[in-house]
Amino acid sequence: MVIAVVNAIPIVGWIVSFVLATFLAIPFWFIWTYMGVGEMFGFLPMALQSPEFWETVGIFMCLSIFRAVALPRGLHIGNDKDD
Repeated sequence: MVIAVVNAIPIVGWIVSFVLATFLAIPFWFIWTYMGVGEMFGFLPMALQSPEFWETVGIFMCLSIFRAVALPRGLHIGNDKDD
């Protein structure tokens, strides 16, 4: 959630978002690639079974931007008193 909010700030926010996505991608990429989790999904193309590190960072960046666009923070269904 933090990355999506930071993306709204020009230049400085984009740099902070890139750094956060990079640090989040490190453990995911290591587990997915070197521990063989990606190989369990044989139906995926080889590019997704063992992606390069920077591709993983790009996926994290795109997902954070997509989440900010698709699920805006103002869109809340429910009662504020019950939250």
